[in-house]
Amino acid sequence: MKIRNATALVLLLSFVGCQTPMTRMPSSVTDSKDWEELRSLKQRKVELGAMSVHFQKKKNEEQLLKIQDEQKNLDKKIKDIESRISVLDVGGSTITNNPTEWREEKERIELGKLELYSPEKNVQLSISTYEARQTEVRLTHNFFTAMGYRHEAGSNEQKPTMDFAVKCDAPFVMKYGFTNKKAKAGQVVKFSLGDKKISNDWRDFSFHPDLKSCDFSFTSSLENKPKTYSFKVVNESSKLKGLESLLSTTEVCSLKKDTGRFFETTDFSNMTCPMKYDSINILPEPEDSLHARVIGLLGHDLPKDFIKKGNPYAELDFSKAPKFDSILVSYLVFRADFYGTLLARLLAYHADQGALVRIVVSDVITLDKDVAMYEKLMAEHPNMKVVRYQFDNSQKGGAWISEFHRTNHVKMFAAYSKETPENSFVIVGGRNVHDGFVFKTPVDVSKFPEIVNYVSGDESWAYWRDFEMVIKGQNFVESVVRHYMNFYHINKDNLVMKLSSVAVQKEAAAESEEESLRHYISIPFKDEPNLNLFYARMVDSAKKKILISSPYFRPVKEIHDALQRAVDRGVDITIITRLDLEGDTADFILGAVNKDGVNKFLKKVKVFEYTEPKVILHSKLLMVDDEVSFISSVNLNKRSFYHDLENGVVVNDRKFTTEMGQLYKEYMKISRQLTEEQKIVFWKKWIITIFDKVL
Repeated sequence: MKIRNATALVLLLSFVGCQTPMTRMPSSVTDSKDWEELRSLKQRKVELGAMSVHFQKKKNEEQLLKIQDEQKNLDKKIKDIESRISVLDVGGSTITNNPTEWREEKERIELGKLELYSPEKNVQLSISTYEARQTEVRLTHNFFTAMGYRHEAGSNEQKPTMDFAVKCDAPFVMKYGFTNKKAKAGQVVKFSLGDKKISNDWRDFSFHPDLKSCDFSFTSSLENKPKTYSFKVVNESSKLKGLESLLSTTEVCSLKKDTGRFFETTDFSNMTCPMKYDSINILPEPEDSLHARVIGLLGHDLPKDFIKKGNPYAELDFSKAPKFDSILVSYLVFRADFYGTLLARLLAYHADQGALVRIVVSDVITLDKDVAMYEKLMAEHPNMKVVRYQFDNSQKGGAWISEFHRTNHVKMFAAYSKETPENSFVIVGGRNVHDGFVFKTPVDVSKFPEIVNYVSGDESWAYWRDFEMVIKGQNFVESVVRHYMNFYHINKDNLVMKLSSVAVQKEAAAESEEESLRHYISIPFKDEPNLNLFYARMVDSAKKKILISSPYFRPVKEIHDALQRAVDRGVDITIITRLDLEGDTADFILGAVNKDGVNKFLKKVKVFEYTEPKVILHSKLLMVDDEVSFISSVNLNKRSFYHDLENGVVVNDRKFTTEMGQLYKEYMKISRQLTEEQKIVFWKKWIITIFDKVL
């Protein structure tokens, strides 16, 4: 996949049904004061962990000692509360949060298509002030570039500007360089803003939490009789009302102590409590992914030959479409190709019906056509918002090079209906919203110049065999929605999330029931008990068998050591990966990276190469002892464990894990066992060694 800013090498070298009874409705907790204090203490512990990572990189021993002292005091208080807290039934208990201004929000408004902002279109763009001390928004535009204007280097001609006027119903501050302009509520502030690509211009705004809306109007300096364009910035807090009951609560649960079962762990702050589910349907085939989303959002499947005709705008029947309170989406890639354009159309329909639609993608891998689609969606549908995640070193978490390769790799799709829970569903797994994940050959979209066309070379084509699953069950869906919104409302100052759950281990607690799930999110350079430990603990829990599938295979030290421990205690381990990654970004080196990882395990475990021609196996699966599965976005490489935001679902279900084992056998049929060390040319070994040290 094409990556902007020539960061392909950096981006990828730091190496993607069972039935149960209906679940119970969440209940409140009797001794909530203890739980509330425990939540507060554990939240502070998470913040200290993030601070510790920062000061370790800064080698500030004085601050590290202060943090360690506070952590010890916190651990004592936490242990005391946990000793006296009551045992809860597994799943469904919550405590109420007291709203606080605990985080900082940083957003971007990037304007590019001038015709979208005619006054009669009443464009509304949302910004978030939810529980924020302050909300900062950077405003830029590319209007003149989009219109084809070119400013000659060395020319005396004055660079063009858009001349803005802004008025808000609450105080705000406008910043540019070292200049701050403070404005009162109702005061009009005027400024000229050049094209970002021509003038590298911007304005930063700091908005008060009480803000309801701001009116922006602007004209072009190139026009003699300029037309006025406009948009309104609105506080999205008013749009969150349908989710208040989830945003204002935290899950709490007590799990069985000293079972040795990974599913009962309480060591990971960004892991939800166990929840029963109603059904899981696996999506092993590529087009399953598209059809599952279409059926969930439209109420029925696509008309016959819809895909073959290659028109994502063709007529659809929305008469059976369910009504949702929110549809929450996160992917590395949400491409403006056939699949992405169709899905965006379905999401836009639900936004216009009142659903809160939020999409998080990774900025570094977006194409210009993607950005144009995002802008159009937000300008034409007020309930839609696309956030392009971009790591910023001011967030206190890494070397300067991290800005170019840390990505949002969290992959989930959650559609939530409070009134009709049977319509709610969650999809998790390794696929992106990208034609290469659902079609074996590109769809002909040559009639639509705004759509990404793989045939004409907008992006290189590759077909990715992957896996997802659709989960139903209102308690679990609500748990994931709560988790997503806390991820969406992450503190942009230090990338710390508000806890979605608090779990305590108790000897008197019942073991988690089979057919239950837990959702996990990783911010590996911030959450102290990170993904390395999470994955290693799951491997350590194995007694008999481990099955792993990963497109990229070069385990970090903690995983390497855990696999070695499993080998030493006689666990049967099978790993399927891919050596030929033709079509992947930086494929010229990624095969060598995988070979290096394979060579380290060749004589210890059974390693297979997936050999389906012209197909990249992209499934990220871990199955332990035919009992527990981890279906995730996590690759077994350095990127996932040290740099990318990741997620997954732990499934405690023998029937499901057996079903996954059958799918794994299908992979095995198209694989060959590797028995000889893989040869790697010298210069590729050198590159791998260098980037291991830098990234």
